[in-house]
Amino acid sequence: MSSYQPVIFQYIKMPGEKKRLFCLQQNIFVLVWMLFFIKDSLTPIVRVDSKTSRGRLFIKQVQSYLGFVKRNVRCLSHFLGYKFRVFSREEVVELPCYGQICVPIHKGYKIFDFHRGVAIKVFDHHVHPSAIRDEIDILKVISPIEFASSIKKWSIEERWYEEEYVNGSLDSSYTPLDSGALLQKFSNELLQHLTSLTLFQKPVSKNCIEHALDMTKALRSKILARRTSPGEEYQKITSFVEDIVHRLQTDGDYPIFLVFAHGDFVPANMLNTPYGMKIIDWEGAGYRSALFDFYSYFFYRPACREVPVAALISEINTALPMFISGLTQKAPEVSSSLKALEKAYRWIYYLEMICRLVDREMTDNNLNVMHYIQEYMKAFSLYEELSVREKEGHSGNLRQ
Repeated sequence: MSSYQPVIFQYIKMPGEKKRLFCLQQNIFVLVWMLFFIKDSLTPIVRVDSKTSRGRLFIKQVQSYLGFVKRNVRCLSHFLGYKFRVFSREEVVELPCYGQICVPIHKGYKIFDFHRGVAIKVFDHHVHPSAIRDEIDILKVISPIEFASSIKKWSIEERWYEEEYVNGSLDSSYTPLDSGALLQKFSNELLQHLTSLTLFQKPVSKNCIEHALDMTKALRSKILARRTSPGEEYQKITSFVEDIVHRLQTDGDYPIFLVFAHGDFVPANMLNTPYGMKIIDWEGAGYRSALFDFYSYFFYRPACREVPVAALISEINTALPMFISGLTQKAPEVSSSLKALEKAYRWIYYLEMICRLVDREMTDNNLNVMHYIQEYMKAFSLYEELSVREKEGHSGNLRQ
């Protein structure tokens, strides 16, 4: 009796491509259709400034289009060379599922089949089945959310799941918008999504200091469990975390609210579609402090897009009251807590974000996560410093 042998598909990286790998088993005409006739939301769209004159705008659009054609013709020619073995094949990845392209992601690969409109995550072999099950369970929970993609089918034994592919363009806030445009975007679209997430499941009350100590304990365990001794970077992380915990302990002990959060609520995960904005990549969803997603959106700007932290202060001071006010009727206890303990929620967010990034750094071989940890800590520290200066200046003006 012959045993069943799973079909293996080969994916290869093209010269000049940063992430995308192309399936060698796909039909050439399908590849042409994918490259030239469908939107690909896996690569950022650079928007032209609306203030640009019509003549310069036309020139930029032509240049952009010619660059698009040149890049894809080059990609197609290399694909033909690899497919028919004119070129030697290097960096071939073998996966059990078919799609036109795939990209390496945290704990595996994500395969995109544009023809069927699905995205398939295939987990690396070192990922424990319990972690796969947990991620699938999270996606089952978020499927009813209108602006989330829905999971379709899965196999824990075969280490994959399939979800809806969201076809859209990256949100304009992916590029550094000025504060006015960003706040308008927040008020018109994101505020509603944040409020819906906060109310999606029942908020949970937890002691603030207990929550902070639980996180730091888990963080130390992860650092000590490393195969190599912690370096200078981890010593800085530990020092930063201990300073935040000390601030919380000095400030007082009180209950805070944990709510259901996306976990990576940033412009890189927001797509504009014909059906409105959709949020993707929900693998990190779960209960976190009530301002985690809110602060994630704004601190993404200085940490990942080099927006000055000084601009962030005025943005948060404007946006936070909007968010708190929106919760007043449906979640008055949460609203009152946020209003009274704004500073504590911000510090708790710092701890949650650093712990999340450290966990990612220890399991992600595709991204230089340590760089982002350092950038976030710089942004957090500078925000606290500038906030103190602003309050001192405001107090001085009142005394005068």
